[in-house]
Amino acid sequence: MEIFESRTGDMAVVHVIGRINSSNAPELDDRLKRLLEAGCRRIVIDLARLEHMTSAGFRCLLHAERHVQDLEGKLVLCGLQGLTLELFEAGGFLNMFMIAWTREEAVCRATVS
Repeated sequence: MEIFESRTGDMAVVHVIGRINSSNAPELDDRLKRLLEAGCRRIVIDLARLEHMTSAGFRCLLHAERHVQDLEGKLVLCGLQGLTLELFEAGGFLNMFMIAWTREEAVCRATVS
């Protein structure tokens, strides 16, 4: 898994590439926690290049969603496609997250109060 991020004010866009599993999900969890500690209250997670995610990845995203809500921020996922989209659909996760189909739409949805 590779993680790239860009920040502007209280907005962060996080790109996750590859696979999220039990061995690397703590790295993503730590990265998201650090963004929140740094004052980012609007986080977009771009999953367009995510190949696969296990339950550890879903736990990490759910944990981040709870923290963002506690801080009255917004977390928006985007780029879901192929197998990743199927996993979100099968697990009922599409209703648990704010989802946008493009990064641009996700940024807009994260900035709307």
